[in-house]
Amino acid sequence: MNLLYPSARGFAKAMEAIWNIIDEGIFKIGKDQISLIAMDPSQISMIIFRLPKETFLEYEVSEPISVGIDIDYAKKILKRAKANEQIRISIEKGKLIMTFETDKSKREFRMPLLDLTEGVSKEPPIEYNNSFKIASETLKEIVEDTSIVSNYVKFVLDPDTVSIDIKSDTGEIREDFKVGEDVMEIKAETGARSLYPVQYLSDILKATRKSDIVSIYMETEKPLRLEFNLEGAFIRYYLAPASES
Repeated sequence: MNLLYPSARGFAKAMEAIWNIIDEGIFKIGKDQISLIAMDPSQISMIIFRLPKETFLEYEVSEPISVGIDIDYAKKILKRAKANEQIRISIEKGKLIMTFETDKSKREFRMPLLDLTEGVSKEPPIEYNNSFKIASETLKEIVEDTSIVSNYVKFVLDPDTVSIDIKSDTGEIREDFKVGEDVMEIKAETGARSLYPVQYLSDILKATRKSDIVSIYMETEKPLRLEFNLEGAFIRYYLAPASES
């Protein structure tokens, strides 16, 4: 296996979407993409990560393999990436090799692979009839606003409005958005309303940038599905709802 990604920092940014919610996981390296499906330790959120072959400068995989990675350890290595470096990834003698390369230099890090038991392997079979697209910065502000009065945010989706409606012992928040600069699209066949934990949403959104658009799919009292693209990677999260009681 020999993979060369054009930007070491870009690869680290894509991986940030993973390390914000899990510490270890099994990556499947196939002939067309690198993928991962994993639950966070609390079983409240799930991530689906796909990085296609086309995003790499070199992608040589003789046969599909699964590798267990200490993501927290990989994070420490990837944070050492410099702006002008590419990253080469290979496996040798039970170790993952990450090499930061320029025309003039190479820095090689080796880390042992983990023998992990595969957990979740499929996405929830949920049909979504309601969705909206929102600027990531706006969504982050909603989460920060909500955190002032509650540990949970309630989304209410109607045919022409996305609303945030929170009431708690410490205060109340109501925010309404129609299609415009902040919300680019609303599709609500049935309408939906549900409550989700603020801290998990905050962790999920850490990897997004100001220019990113987040697609959100929801049904009443069912997991939230949240999607965005990052450095060529497709990222999807599921977040379990909370009980309003």
